[in-house]
Amino acid sequence: MFLIGDSVKPGLHGQYPSLTNTDKNGDLKFNVDFRSVYAEVQKNWLNVNPDKVLARSLPPLSLIRTS
Repeated sequence: MFLIGDSVKPGLHGQYPSLTNTDKNGDLKFNVDFRSVYAEVQKNWLNVNPDKVLARSLPPLSLIRTS
């Protein structure tokens, strides 16, 4: 997933997935839940409470500059 803009902190956020440690179907295991990215955008870009939209609390990723 890519985020682009002046308010986005540059760089890789998270870790690359292992190419050898896969799930039972041979798919890569993800390291960052995409809902955490949505929560970050909702909270720090759209000023919306992500807990109400996503119906759960997710850990912050610090992807967006807030000041």
